[in-house]
Amino acid sequence: MDWRESEGGSFHLFFWAARRAVLISTLFLIALASCSPVYVIRAAYEQGKILVRRQPIERVIEAEDTDPTQREKLRLVLEARAFATELGLDPGDSFTKFSKVDRDVLAWVLLGSKPDSFSLYTWWFPIVGSVPYKGFFEKDDAEKAAAALQAKGYETWLRGTQAFSTLGWFNDPLLSTTLNSDHVSIADTVIHESVHSTIWIKNRVDFNESLANFVGSAGAVQFFQAKLNNCLLDDMVCAGRYRELLAKSILARKRDRAMGAAIGGLHHELKELYRSNLETSSKLELRTAIFEKHVAPLKQQYPDLKILKSINNAEIMQLKLYLTGQEQFDKLLLKCSGDIPCFMKALRGIEEQLSSSDDPFKLLERWSENPPKQ
Repeated sequence: MDWRESEGGSFHLFFWAARRAVLISTLFLIALASCSPVYVIRAAYEQGKILVRRQPIERVIEAEDTDPTQREKLRLVLEARAFATELGLDPGDSFTKFSKVDRDVLAWVLLGSKPDSFSLYTWWFPIVGSVPYKGFFEKDDAEKAAAALQAKGYETWLRGTQAFSTLGWFNDPLLSTTLNSDHVSIADTVIHESVHSTIWIKNRVDFNESLANFVGSAGAVQFFQAKLNNCLLDDMVCAGRYRELLAKSILARKRDRAMGAAIGGLHHELKELYRSNLETSSKLELRTAIFEKHVAPLKQQYPDLKILKSINNAEIMQLKLYLTGQEQFDKLLLKCSGDIPCFMKALRGIEEQLSSSDDPFKLLERWSENPPKQ
């Protein structure tokens, strides 16, 4: 999955609100003994429609009735996918096919958290384990589930998503909903989802999503830099276009880092407050001032920010799922002189050394300071 800011757009890191990934696959949803049969049947039905409608992207590009803008973005997907393999990622057969979805939003993702603690409500799925979000194909169903969580005392956060990943279990097609995003977000999405099919640590969604978010944004910058470098010296149109896209990808990455720092500080201070012996009413009163302390500077720096309008633990945790450990990832990438294949090899080493009780972020912190020799 992924995230970034938008209103019903894609979930790129999520900031921008909705793009990444519902982790819905027929394989593990059919196996859900603990889920409602209706939910399982609907999910399998929707997944089945996506799979049945798949057709090679090359065929869609060559079709005479394909919209020119869509054709251009489809070519971008194939180029980003090829570039992902150069980054040491394994997209498998994903993003080689295209599937049309009959709506602008693929699904709705729900999160819930206690208002006086960072206690996320979790759902359990075979293969991926515990997941702190659940996807719904109808907004009404998601809103009913959110109301049920609110009745249990949870704050809820509901967002739309345009893409999903089955972690390599299926040939994930590119969905028409993803093409609603801009070029930078599309390249980021392809690279982000390719990370998921390359590395996935069970029961550590925060690490998986933060890693994919980091590599997605860093990879997008390198992708557009490579495209700019490949422009002919006298092709000013090509150079101008990719210089613009490179600048946008750099800005998106810069905003991710600023958001990561703000969310990290906000989460740390709120966590200390929630752990205190104060009455719940006092905690809820004090948390607003802490929220403004960390978010106001961010909004001043990025006045077009459409998230974090008011304090909501579910939203904060949603963002934290995609922004934890960004400084450590940065340090490790720097140790690799910016070489993402080297970085991914180090991450593979972290994955191989982890036991079920280990915290991958703690191992990342040690490796970011002193990585083992490659």
